[in-house]
Amino acid sequence: MSISNKTSFNWKIAGEAGHGVMLAAKTMARIAKRHGMQSFNYLEYPSLIRGGHQTGQVYADFENATCQAKKLDILIAYTQDSFEIHQDEITTSTVIIFNSDFGKAPQEAMNKWGKQITSMPLSSWAKETTGTTLASNTTSIGVSAYLLGLNPDICKAVFADEFKGKKELIEKNFKAFDLGYKEAKKVLKPILTVVPQKDDMILLNGNEAIGMGALAGGLQFYSAYPMTPATGLLHFLNDHKHQLPIVVKQVEDEIGAINEAVGASIAGARAMTGSSGGGFALMVEALSFAGTTEAPLVVLEAQRTGPASGVPTWTAQADLQFILTAGHGDFPRVILTPGTVQEHYDLGKLAMYLAEKYQLPVIIASDKYILESHQTMKTPVAQNHNERQSMAGKEDLPADESYLRYKDTKDGISPRSIPGQEFGLHLANSYEHDPWGFATEEGEVIASSVDKRAKKMEAILTEIPQPQLIGPEKAEVTFVCWGSTVNVLIEAIHQAKSGTMNIIHLPCLHPFPVEAFTKLAKEAKKLVMVEGNANGQGENWIRQQTDIKMDDSLRRYDGRPFYAEDLVKYANK
Repeated sequence: MSISNKTSFNWKIAGEAGHGVMLAAKTMARIAKRHGMQSFNYLEYPSLIRGGHQTGQVYADFENATCQAKKLDILIAYTQDSFEIHQDEITTSTVIIFNSDFGKAPQEAMNKWGKQITSMPLSSWAKETTGTTLASNTTSIGVSAYLLGLNPDICKAVFADEFKGKKELIEKNFKAFDLGYKEAKKVLKPILTVVPQKDDMILLNGNEAIGMGALAGGLQFYSAYPMTPATGLLHFLNDHKHQLPIVVKQVEDEIGAINEAVGASIAGARAMTGSSGGGFALMVEALSFAGTTEAPLVVLEAQRTGPASGVPTWTAQADLQFILTAGHGDFPRVILTPGTVQEHYDLGKLAMYLAEKYQLPVIIASDKYILESHQTMKTPVAQNHNERQSMAGKEDLPADESYLRYKDTKDGISPRSIPGQEFGLHLANSYEHDPWGFATEEGEVIASSVDKRAKKMEAILTEIPQPQLIGPEKAEVTFVCWGSTVNVLIEAIHQAKSGTMNIIHLPCLHPFPVEAFTKLAKEAKKLVMVEGNANGQGENWIRQQTDIKMDDSLRRYDGRPFYAEDLVKYANK
């Protein structure tokens, strides 16, 4: 097999929980990044502590890598059923490495791909060099590094960072890597040569990007109860709480999580909480409480396949209809729908600003696919300066104690005092209330309060991220998307013929940018909605807001993401 002149590779490792699949995939993604490549690491795993089929897949390219790809260059298989499960991803050029410590490759697989399969005792090599089979993922990376023409020193630098401060563990992994590399050199030929370029990126998953963005936006308090796929945000913030001025609390349930966040907000902290759909359902009463008290609050709603407990470790975009109307009574909200990891960082930061300035809940609607996938993005600035927004100053707090916390203003934003602020005494009341915060049942006051809160939306429209046209201005097919599906569509543009397709991506769905979207949609020859739910929730919302009807729709609701290859095939019909 000759060395390819292409500038990308598609690598997958498949095994069971406990085989180190996730760590191996993240390490490969980091190695690719260190070579200056854009990198995307997509993980699939069942809701099991041990067992079940688990995969990590890294697609890397010097020009564009925004999602996973179908056809594999390398498959590292730990289990015999890996061949059947991934048969549609294996091509005539796929190099298959089978861990022979788990038996022999099935005869059916040998009949199909026998010349492409190389059996190697990855676990035995790991035990030989480290004393444990747990490092078999490292020997597999050694084999892969040789096949892909990766720089061994760069690979080892990644291991050194991963196990920083653990000298013995680093040395053992170096030995395991070297043995895998050496043994591969004896029996295999490289399929690629990766020439390292400047590495100016970082590798994050969506949870980490939201966390970094929120911290850049001044986050001071985060409370949550673990629920996949939002748990990663809790872990990320908790890991950094000792280096930053932030309180992170794991509480007894989601009701406690949001109520503590609302309390922290009323006390003056920039506050946030997060959960998946089931946990967010428990938060709804307190979300309404934040709405009526006008307490700034950011909420991550991390979608997974549902309903109820659903399928915990698989993805969906099926909570939008719920998020749009969650709560009772009339109160404004913002719903941000970031797509790329970079956008998760940017909108995580923006959410903190919007919540505080407009004193309302800002919901970040994301999903398992991007929240747990790793993607390269530009390294953000290390320092951020955030001015407080809409806080009551001395001029707003007269000594005669006539301060009105819920004063009706031109834009609906009232100067906000916090407990202990002189002359800023007020009541934060869960009942409908008058400008002082006292409960009321007077019809005129009730209507006035509703109108006051609603006025904020007009100003918010000028600050939300606008629809993005990605790709050529004119195209045969215009795909419309929100959230994580944009990653796959961006890759599809790179694969499609010039002029075949472009994208209208919506990073914010509420308030809906009617004018900007309508202008872009009217230029399209054919509008096709792409989203991860069964009943077209985003499509219906767009039609409700604009009266624009899609020409067609592509929906996926089996827990799996879209693939660029399928979208290109559709566009070429």
